[in-house]
Amino acid sequence: MILPTAMFTVLLMEGGVPAWIAKSFNLIVFFGILYYLVRKPLHQFFAERFATVRRTLEHAAREKERAETKMSELEARYQRLDTELNEIRTMTQKEAALERQRLETETARDIEKLREIAQREIESSKQVALADLREFAAAKAVDLAEEIIRRELTAEDDAQLLARVGEEMRKVQ
Repeated sequence: MILPTAMFTVLLMEGGVPAWIAKSFNLIVFFGILYYLVRKPLHQFFAERFATVRRTLEHAAREKERAETKMSELEARYQRLDTELNEIRTMTQKEAALERQRLETETARDIEKLREIAQREIESSKQVALADLREFAAAKAVDLAEEIIRRELTAEDDAQLLARVGEEMRKVQ
């Protein structure tokens, strides 16, 4: 069997067919044979490549969807951030006011306790000082009385005084 290209080559040599037609025919036959031989591997390659690209695109679409979901969550959280910050600020101010009030109350209570303690100590010190003053005044009064008695008491007055004390002691017995 003679190949078609060989026939055209023969015809070309004999001068029957123009050269460009023969070359075109040879090129078409070459591509036909090439297509016949490479069709299945190329089809399989492109099918696999198409499936890979499809999986990659589907994966990218899922990732994009996740990212958009995450982005919307973050945007919503960002929108709530001002509200949350204001709530935290308000709560902190309330807590600070309550703490300040508690400290003021506690301080006032402590001041009152210290005032009461100081008042008791002052009163106690006053009582001690008054007792010391009375004792000192009594001691001085006794000393002055002794001194006055010694100065003004004569031997005769002393004898009368002893006699009177003796009589009173007899009455008691």
